[in-house]
Amino acid sequence: MATTGGAWRAERGSLGTPEANVPGPGSLPRPVGEKAPRRSPWQWFDRYLGKGTYHWLRERLDPQIQYSQFVYAEILKELVAADTRWLDAGCGHRILEARLHPDEEDMVSRAALAVGCDLVAGSVRRHRSLRNLAVCCLDRLAFQDGSFNLATLNMVAEHLERPEAVMAELARVVASNGQVVIHTPNSIAYQACLARLVWGILPKGLVYKLISFLEHRKPEDVFPTFYRANSREQLRKLMTTVGFLEQQVQMVFERPVFYFFAPLSALEMLTVRLFRRLGLGEFCASTILGVYRRAGGPRV
Repeated sequence: MATTGGAWRAERGSLGTPEANVPGPGSLPRPVGEKAPRRSPWQWFDRYLGKGTYHWLRERLDPQIQYSQFVYAEILKELVAADTRWLDAGCGHRILEARLHPDEEDMVSRAALAVGCDLVAGSVRRHRSLRNLAVCCLDRLAFQDGSFNLATLNMVAEHLERPEAVMAELARVVASNGQVVIHTPNSIAYQACLARLVWGILPKGLVYKLISFLEHRKPEDVFPTFYRANSREQLRKLMTTVGFLEQQVQMVFERPVFYFFAPLSALEMLTVRLFRRLGLGEFCASTILGVYRRAGGPRV
C-alpha cells in the first residue's frame, strides 16, 4: 500500500497561506466612508504573535508538519472499498474529524457494511453517519467471529485499560487477511509526556479549559488515558501476539504544543527539526498511524 505521508499537510487557512488571501464572509468590501472595525489588543496579539502566525511559521520552518486526522482519512480512503465489512471500534459520535463529514459519509456509503461500537451510549445515539451501531465493551465485542475485514481505532488505543484483551477480540472478529488501522498518540513523544505532567499537577477544571483552548474539545469528549499500547514497539509486540503483522506504520509530526505563541512555536519547530536530523524523530512524532494485517488464510 502506498504511504500517504506527503499527501496531506496540517489544516490551512491562517496568516501566510493562500486561503488567507481569499475574501471570506467577514472580508467583503466595505461601503465608501465606513470605518473598519477596531481590533481589540488580544485580536492583534493573536494575529501577529499568536495562533495567526502558526501556518506562516510552519511553511517556513517545518513543512513536514501534518494533521494526523487528515492522514488517517487518506489511509481509510485507500482501504474502504465496495466489499469492505468495516467496524469502527470506539466510534464515539463520528468516524473522522469534524470538517471531514463529506468524506466520512462517502466511505460509509461505499462500504458493504459499516458498523460502530462504543461503551458510551450517549455518543452512539448521536453518531452523525453510522446507522449500524452497538453499545458494548471493546474487550467483549458483540459480533461473530470473522465478521469484518477492516477494523479501525481512531484515538482509542490510549484509553484502553486492557489493550491485550481488546486486540484479542479484534483478532477474533476480523477475518484472515483483514486489516486493523490504529491512530493513536505516541506515548514516548514529548507531547504525551507533557500531557501526563499537566494532568498530574494542575486541577482538572483548568486542564479541561486548556484542552478546549488548544484542541477545541468539550469535557464530555475527554476520557481517561492509560497509554498501555502507545509506542510503535508496544503495538508491534501486542499485534504480533494476537496474530497481526505490521504492514505500514507512519510517525506523524503534528502542530507544536505552543502553536498559540509565535516565539515558542518557532523554537519548538526548530528543535523538532534538529531531533529528526539526529535520528531522534520518534521522540517528537506525536502520533502513530499503523496498519496491521491479520495473518493466515486466503485474501478476504
